[in-house]
Amino acid sequence: MNAMKTSIRALGLNSEQGAALLIAVLILLILTVLGVYAVTTSTLETKITGFHKWHVEAFYAADAGLNYTLATYPYGGLVWGDPPWTHSTSQPPRFNATVTYLGETAPPVGSGTGVRAGFKAHHYRTNSVGSDSVAIASSTVDMWGYRIGF
Repeated sequence: MNAMKTSIRALGLNSEQGAALLIAVLILLILTVLGVYAVTTSTLETKITGFHKWHVEAFYAADAGLNYTLATYPYGGLVWGDPPWTHSTSQPPRFNATVTYLGETAPPVGSGTGVRAGFKAHHYRTNSVGSDSVAIASSTVDMWGYRIGF
C-alpha cells in the first residue's frame, strides 16, 4: 500500500496545485467560444437584415413603376408592331417600366361586351424593374392584362 502512495506522489497525481488555474482557463475558453459565436451570429443577422431591407426597397420601387405606368400610360395608344413604351427614373425609387402591346382578341366571355358590337380585348404586358438606392438588389414585377375597346 505504501509503495502505491509513493508511486502516485512521484507522478504528481496527488497534488492539487494548479487545479483552480486549470478550471479558470477552461471556463475562460468556453466563454471565449460563446462570445465569438455571439459576435458571428449578430454580424450575420445584421447582414441578413440589410439585404432584406434592400430587396424590399427594390420591390417597392418596381411596384411604384407599375403603379406609375398604370396611372400615366395611355392604354389603347399602341398598335401591333409599335415599339414598347418605356419610362425610367434615376432618382429613388428607381425603376424602368415597359409596356408592350401583345395584340387583340375577342372579348372574354362574361365581360359584358360582344363581338357583334365590334368590341375587342387589347392585350398588354407591363413590366417594371426596380432597384434599391445603393444598387445592390433588384426586383421585377410583371402584369398581364387587357382593355376592352374598339
